[in-house]
Amino acid sequence: MKKQLRTLTAGVAVLMLGTILAACGNENPPKAGESKSTEGAKSAQPLKEVTLKIFLPGDDKPAKAEVLQALYEKTKDKLNAKFEINFVPFGDYQNKMTLLASSGDNYDAAFTADWFGFANMVNKGAFLDVTELAQKYAPNLYKTYKDNNFLADASVNGKMYALPWTEIKTSKPIFKYRKDIADKLNVKPGDLSTLEGIDAFLTEIAKANPGMTPFDQQIGGPGLMGNILAFELAKYELQNFGFHDLVMDLNDPAHKLVPVEQTQAFKEAVKLAKKWYDAGIIDKNAISEKNVQLYENSKAFSVRGLGGEMFEKTNFTDKSAVLGAAEPYADKKFTRDSQINNAIAINKNAANPERMLMFIELLSTDKSVYDLFMYGIKDKTYSVDDKGVIGFAKGEDPAKPQWQNWSSWGFWRTNLYSETVSRPLSAVKQTQAFSQRPNIVLSPIAGFVPSPDAIKTELAQRDQIESEQGRLLLAGVVKGDVDQAVSDYIAKQKTVGLDKVLAETQKQVDEFLKNKK
Repeated sequence: MKKQLRTLTAGVAVLMLGTILAACGNENPPKAGESKSTEGAKSAQPLKEVTLKIFLPGDDKPAKAEVLQALYEKTKDKLNAKFEINFVPFGDYQNKMTLLASSGDNYDAAFTADWFGFANMVNKGAFLDVTELAQKYAPNLYKTYKDNNFLADASVNGKMYALPWTEIKTSKPIFKYRKDIADKLNVKPGDLSTLEGIDAFLTEIAKANPGMTPFDQQIGGPGLMGNILAFELAKYELQNFGFHDLVMDLNDPAHKLVPVEQTQAFKEAVKLAKKWYDAGIIDKNAISEKNVQLYENSKAFSVRGLGGEMFEKTNFTDKSAVLGAAEPYADKKFTRDSQINNAIAINKNAANPERMLMFIELLSTDKSVYDLFMYGIKDKTYSVDDKGVIGFAKGEDPAKPQWQNWSSWGFWRTNLYSETVSRPLSAVKQTQAFSQRPNIVLSPIAGFVPSPDAIKTELAQRDQIESEQGRLLLAGVVKGDVDQAVSDYIAKQKTVGLDKVLAETQKQVDEFLKNKK
């Protein structure tokens, strides 16, 4: 990473990435005879058949067995590997992976992300250091990472613990709503560039009774962030540190970490959450809700989305649904996502780490393999029109596809994208440009993974209070005065060693920044 915050010019970055990846696609993948025992030498014997066991978040797909069998047959001469993909519901995924790590399970690979347990799993020693193995068994992909400065994001203390996607993206929040319902109710959106404008719009929507929750708060999952607070962080140019509810002001040259509950953004988020809770704008059961697709399934009128989603087609269950989208605080500074925003990690106890890396390399360099893995079987799980655009198979429900549109983000490769009805190439280009505007900056601590070893007790106590009290505040469940409730929460957190947490984590951040110079 660079010494200072910097931005990339969209055209140059995308062209550079595409050129490098295209060149890599023309190179031969590692020889099938390479194995750990021969250390890269070609074996005289054919590869023994193995089964690559992969864990991913999301719902199972009806055509999985058929697609994976086709993938096995297509890659048999190069990999001789069968595939077992285990889908785990998002709400259960992190607990599942923690249990697998503690049990010593020998699965081969799993999805990971900086927003979805990467730091926790690295600190548990659950992932394999693939620094050398990746260079040997996935050399073309490794070169792509190296040439585009992606390695730092996937590394901790100089060791590479994941293979990230090649997308360039920002999680800057956008506001998504059902334009068709607003039109039907004759409610004009008005100015959606601020939370005040969104508040006015949703207040009118609630009065008009849309027949669904006006806003999906999504307070479930790890941490306190929630959808309302995500907008507030953007407003105040605060970066979510992704570690026990600590944030950092992007304009602070000292890069000081601050507990989110001590920010103005948090107080405003709680006030708005209470207002919306009392007015019926957010669900009374937001804390326990595990369904992350209430908006797509016509259970919620609006939701917080992420940058590029405003350029894509949403697969609503309601075929008459129309997407409406706006970007609040468009000119405010926000971070570009780390490349570890979506990635695949190799299990520390993987049965077949070399073969898994060979598959990832093949997937990253052979478009026919990539298309089969991503979209499935032509005419069975997808169709192709006369312009080469991939769509859904005849009679297939886009909201419940047989295979495509699954949680495959960690495997996305920018150079191998095919245009689809859900994501035209124009949307890809718009997303890249959106993510590389001058106000979308690289975080100075991108790639940093803090160690909790010295503060485990304090972090556990902080998380407990957050779970018992903090979530209620952001879900709008506040008795009495909001200012007093927030003050009480701040005071409670200070009693369980918050100063020690801040001192230890800040020391690690400072050391990380010092070593970058």
